[in-house]
Amino acid sequence: MGKRIGIFALGILLGSLLNNFISWWPKQHKDSPVPQAVCPHCGHPWRGLETIALWGRVFGEGRCQYCGDHVPLRYLLVELAAGILLVLAYSRAQSPLDMMRLGIFVLLLIPLFFIDLKHHRLPNVLTLPGMVLGLLLSAGLGQIKSAVLGALAGGGLLCAAAVITRGGIGVGDAKLQAMVGAFLGLRRMFASLAVGVVLGGIVGLILLALRLKGRRDVVPYGPFLITGALLVSLLFQTG
Repeated sequence: MGKRIGIFALGILLGSLLNNFISWWPKQHKDSPVPQAVCPHCGHPWRGLETIALWGRVFGEGRCQYCGDHVPLRYLLVELAAGILLVLAYSRAQSPLDMMRLGIFVLLLIPLFFIDLKHHRLPNVLTLPGMVLGLLLSAGLGQIKSAVLGALAGGGLLCAAAVITRGGIGVGDAKLQAMVGAFLGLRRMFASLAVGVVLGGIVGLILLALRLKGRRDVVPYGPFLITGALLVSLLFQTG
């Protein structure tokens, strides 16, 4: 239990760093070449515990102490997701190296999820290095063949889908699925893709039925692929 609490706390801290990246990446200010913790409303730098949204929610009112505006709920969700998913990764991992693979994987997927959800983009700065890391870690676990096949199949299938759908599926989705294949291997890549497709179809039908989206509206597909990858990586046995 003690280790899980420590891992959860580490996830909260890492989640605050992920929040900095999620806020910084779409703008990439010239005066801020690296992600920094700043209030999204007034731009005032945050320091120390101010950077941790969970701390502000528990011991404060969830407001920026400089401008008084509420800190967006996304900051808290990212921190909690990082903490919970790292604990699940620890529970699932079969070795320290496997824990490293799963931990890095989920920490890459969290910012990809939130950035694609809002901006309909999947940053190459995450997917391409993630692909390499996935292959290296899978090689260390003796699963390089499955990882290479998973990356090629995942990327290839969605590249073909991008051509067929004429933009319904993006090239960024193909890079994401290639990264998923590099981390999870061929079999679990296909499983995660199937889960993502089913989830996307169900949510799409619900949005259409409720008239929240039209047939020509763009719905980012990355969050569904990411959800499928998280479910498969944390619920299926490694192999």
